[in-house]
Amino acid sequence: MLRSDALLRYSFFYSGDNDYRNSVVSFCNTALLLISDFFSIPLAKQKESLYNMTRRTEMVIFHGGATLAFTDYETEQLRKALLKETRHCAVTMGMKKTSVEQLTKAVGIAKGSFYKFYESKEMLFFAVLENIHSELYGVADHALSEANGLPPSERAAKAVLAVCRRLSDTGDMVFIENDAKLLLQSLPENVKNVHYHDDETHIRQLLKKYGLVPKRGISLAAATVRGLILTVSHKEQIGGLYPQVLKTLVYGACRELFE
Repeated sequence: MLRSDALLRYSFFYSGDNDYRNSVVSFCNTALLLISDFFSIPLAKQKESLYNMTRRTEMVIFHGGATLAFTDYETEQLRKALLKETRHCAVTMGMKKTSVEQLTKAVGIAKGSFYKFYESKEMLFFAVLENIHSELYGVADHALSEANGLPPSERAAKAVLAVCRRLSDTGDMVFIENDAKLLLQSLPENVKNVHYHDDETHIRQLLKKYGLVPKRGISLAAATVRGLILTVSHKEQIGGLYPQVLKTLVYGACRELFE
């Protein structure tokens, strides 16, 4: 099989009345990718790949440049590419300024093909938000697991610090703080009810999993954790001492919340 980057660029080549010139450029770039990719695969696979490449090329050239149906593999790779590009735009531009056309152009598909993957731009950004939440949950879960045997307050502190570091490194806090509320307001209630879980739900699950019981209740613990995480948005204002300030705040709060 061809590597995914070359295969995607090749498979998603299209043209139309308004896109012909761009399509020619895309085709030339794709051809270069395919040639380099072709010679990187084992000799035994080259004949099969060459046949597939030729057949796909004939479909694009002789069928008027119509958008091709995607294979299951291409669909999965394209979905990942859309999520990656959307996450980048969420942090650098924001949801409002990001258009469907911009996203589809970045991953090399026709604008109309976007709706084979997501019902709307908002649903795509919601998928990104859900991925971020899942990653942060995984980061906290790993930190709690690694800190097994330490006092509850230290375990909790290490988890909060790990989440803050991840948000600081990825820049995702910009998206969460600027767009998450508006995004959730724009979604149908049935979507939120089925797919969305707030911070308190995730925190409650983790504390229960690791047997951590806040002295003053889960609601206060969740609100405190949210407040600590929000400091990531102000690290520039805090300055070079932010890591030490964060650590002081987190350990102090966790000692107050846990035995």
